[in-house]
Amino acid sequence: MNELQQLLEKYKLGQISHEELLRLHSLIESDDYAPEVKADILNTLYQPPPVESKWKEEYGEAILEEVFNSSRRKVFPFKVWQMAAAMVAGIAIIGGALLLRKSPSQPARQVAVNIQPGSDKAMLVLADGRKIPLDSSVQGSLAQQGSTSIVNTREGLSYQSNGQDNQVVYNTVVTPRGGQYQLTLADGTKVWLNAASSIRFPTSFDKGERSVELTGEGYFQVAANASQPFKVKVKGNSDMSVDVLGTSFNIMAYPDEQGVVTTLESGAVQLVHGNTKSLLAPGYGGTLLQGSDNFNIQKADLEQALAWKDGKFRFRNTNIYTIMRQISRWYNIDVTYEGDLSDKRFTGLISRRENASSLLQILSATKLIDIEFNGNKILVRPHVPAGH
Repeated sequence: MNELQQLLEKYKLGQISHEELLRLHSLIESDDYAPEVKADILNTLYQPPPVESKWKEEYGEAILEEVFNSSRRKVFPFKVWQMAAAMVAGIAIIGGALLLRKSPSQPARQVAVNIQPGSDKAMLVLADGRKIPLDSSVQGSLAQQGSTSIVNTREGLSYQSNGQDNQVVYNTVVTPRGGQYQLTLADGTKVWLNAASSIRFPTSFDKGERSVELTGEGYFQVAANASQPFKVKVKGNSDMSVDVLGTSFNIMAYPDEQGVVTTLESGAVQLVHGNTKSLLAPGYGGTLLQGSDNFNIQKADLEQALAWKDGKFRFRNTNIYTIMRQISRWYNIDVTYEGDLSDKRFTGLISRRENASSLLQILSATKLIDIEFNGNKILVRPHVPAGH
């Protein structure tokens, strides 16, 4: 073990002296050491499959930030701590050792295309079939549906009921691949729509059950009203629905996923499929696999399930196919595969504001996969070392 590794190990154990910490700063001052430091730290934190580590994962990013920020205040060159801060801020993903440096095994063609991330955009479809494009630049009053006014603001689309309607009128909001949007229904329920999703809903809730239809993925903060239960019907998935009174939850129901996943953040919901009913408690998720009649209820990873709403991708030992489906929807990229990638899993936290090239470069830097661009299409295959 060389001097640098010894000092890093002491730092991780909390046994480093002030003089040794200054020596560590001095060694890392050279750009030559930056990749080794990052690789050592990240590999210790997250190396899959999970290994026993002296650092708990939940503290890992804070510790990594402290290492580089403490040096930033002293003798670290700007380039070194900037790279480290960028990883902590949300563009780091780990699948084995991660080295953020160019090498012959990482050709430039992997990151040659600048594909921007998705944004707030959607299409509003009125009851009469009229379509109104939605984005942050289109603000103000958009239309009147019965006694309900439709207003678009910086916070999203809002339905403001001004009275009772004699006839139920339905609208639909559709997000494309590369889009997301937020809306507030007439009862005060807030909905966040992920990319490639849609929600169909009445413009007012005057009496009886409050019912909406969802495709894709949506996060709901339901306005409490004991006299009017709220129901989300999962469109295209038989007769599955989620019944609630007032709560916060996420439904992921993309047709290209293996099943419908409902994750409850607060309150209580009942999952319904045919004659099967299952109650969820906060912090739990229920999965209905394709072809199954029963829900699989288990403790949920709320951070991972809700990361998209907070502008992040969160992966915990997640397989590459699941990751690429999310990337495909958010960046409007078509993905194909070559070879067996079933054992390629990654852990990390990535900002959804990064362009696709930066994100895919980080995935490639793990040396578990190779990625090739062709316009907005990418090919993913197992990594082949240079010279093989």
